[in-house]
Amino acid sequence: MESTSHPLDSQLVGFSTMLVVRDLSLSERFYVDHLGFVVTERLDSLRRLERSSATIYLVLTSPPTADKPGITLAPHSEVNRPAVNLIFRVRDVRQTHAVLSAGGMPFLTPPQQPAWGGWRCFAQDPDGYLIEIEQP
Repeated sequence: MESTSHPLDSQLVGFSTMLVVRDLSLSERFYVDHLGFVVTERLDSLRRLERSSATIYLVLTSPPTADKPGITLAPHSEVNRPAVNLIFRVRDVRQTHAVLSAGGMPFLTPPQQPAWGGWRCFAQDPDGYLIEIEQP
């Protein structure tokens, strides 16, 4: 089988996600207090949070720009129908759940074993985005 490379193989230096939130301070506190992120940039309408190799940008909105014409990032409207699931893979879900729960992170249920195996549990951030703690 012939191996082919992708242009990102030699260029990618990181991967981030951007979440549109309703309250920057509330969301910042959630990710810092519960998941150990550090604020590395703080502007009026943006926060950049980092932890190990993960970066999350929190924004209030992002209107159309010259390089994304006609596209506006805006808060989603249904908390019980989130469009984002952030997955944090860990070595031991039950231990991680116990520590995070003791620190006040509200989980939807205790860790469970889905039919495919492994363990996982879910929480939601202040905007309803799913936070999945997963042990493969």
